[in-house]
Amino acid sequence: MKALLDNRFVPLTFSLGFVESPFALFSEAFASWQINLDTKFKTKTDIIRFAAPLAEALKSLEPLTTPLDRYVLIETRSNWTSIFSNGLRVNDVASPVGYLSGLLHCRGLTTSSVPDRSELHANKNAIRIYGAVTFTLYGPEKTDWLNRIRRVSVTNDVSGWEFAAEGEVQPYEQVENYARRKVVERFTPGMLESYCRALGIDLLEETFYGGRCLMSHVTNRLGPSGLSMSIADARSCVNIHG
Repeated sequence: MKALLDNRFVPLTFSLGFVESPFALFSEAFASWQINLDTKFKTKTDIIRFAAPLAEALKSLEPLTTPLDRYVLIETRSNWTSIFSNGLRVNDVASPVGYLSGLLHCRGLTTSSVPDRSELHANKNAIRIYGAVTFTLYGPEKTDWLNRIRRVSVTNDVSGWEFAAEGEVQPYEQVENYARRKVVERFTPGMLESYCRALGIDLLEETFYGGRCLMSHVTNRLGPSGLSMSIADARSCVNIHG
């Protein structure tokens, strides 16, 4: 199965976010949002601006932590700006995408494509990974669920595989697949890539990403620190090739 950077940076690349805004505008809005969060929660966030290709930009997220404490915004070859986070177990890009797409009056998108590894126990240190393929589109206006326009997902958890499709159907959707007998075939990684391409996002193409970047790092969060790992150590615990 095709994967961004051949899965060399998982689990960082399992969940991606995008906001349909030029990098300069989005990065300023993001930095202001972080300042407001610092005031509200009495934290301190360092903001670092640099230029780099995708792989180098993702290295700025090390180490991966629980809870997450870093985001990196990366320019793309489109009208969208991408965003990644360094969460080890929960990699939340939905919060900034959902909030800032509303603030900037534009569309936002979060995606996930996670190979199911929930039954692999060969490595005692393995991070149990439940499979998921999700597509969540946000807009500038309030909807029945915040500003979410459409969500299509196939997810696995302790109760088994589930399919969901909520919100306004988009013209590029392959709705005929949603009736397939096997749940995992109703929304596939290939369909996710096709939906993103319809929006002008080359989801899995390394050269689509890179250029101007912004990294935020919360340096004095209150409360106990959780688990922390390098990208290499986290990848080995995911059992991506198990």
